[in-house]
Amino acid sequence: MLMTSRWLRVATLVVAVGASLVAYSAGAFSTQTPVTQVGDASVALGDDAARAVERVAYRQDVVRIGDVVVVDGVPRQAITDPDIERMWQTVDSIWPDSLDAELRQLSVIEEEPRGLVGVVHPAAGGGWILSLDLADIDDHELVVETIVHELSHVVTLGADVFTFGAEECSGTQIALGCAEAGSVLSEFADTFWPGDVASDSATDHVNEYAMTAAHEDLSETFTAWVFGWPLEGPTVQAKVAVMAADSELANLAAELIVRLG
Repeated sequence: MLMTSRWLRVATLVVAVGASLVAYSAGAFSTQTPVTQVGDASVALGDDAARAVERVAYRQDVVRIGDVVVVDGVPRQAITDPDIERMWQTVDSIWPDSLDAELRQLSVIEEEPRGLVGVVHPAAGGGWILSLDLADIDDHELVVETIVHELSHVVTLGADVFTFGAEECSGTQIALGCAEAGSVLSEFADTFWPGDVASDSATDHVNEYAMTAAHEDLSETFTAWVFGWPLEGPTVQAKVAVMAADSELANLAAELIVRLG
């Protein structure tokens, strides 16, 4: 059976809400360990016309290559660095028009030793900051898969449906925080992660990383759905059915499939 590069990766999860980081790592059959994250941004205020670059904290030691402040899906200023322009073009080709307002900044960074692929931080004024490692720019498939994975976090971990680090929850409590009642993540976690515990059956998950946390299970299953990877077993198919019944995720999947087609 032909398998994509993501299906050949082994993944781990590190949760550190107090440090404002949720780290995803996926390693191919090599010593390199690509990583994406979700975390809180530092504050940088201002209107869209004059909005400053937001500085965010990274778990890894990184070098900042450059930042693109994005307003309604368009860079606020012309991009002069060819590497940053190339990374922006990749993001722009994947990021759905319907979520243009959610992308507030692209930060291009580089980390040594190798490991980081992408980081997503909630922006101070709403929306998200996406950071991508320049070292992975030639692995187009990995970068695109990472963007798709993180887009599902943008939809399911937004401030309107999720509270990071919440200890009191009227919806569904997971390790990362509180999924609001009625949200797709709440239904997903209640159905497939009762008590915030995963099934120990590998056939109930699309890959090993999906077994690490409810929100990552949703995002990995979403990524598999969008790319048309194998969705074997009744539990995995039931997970896709839950996502397909949510209009926002279903519309996002449909738009991404068109863009990736």
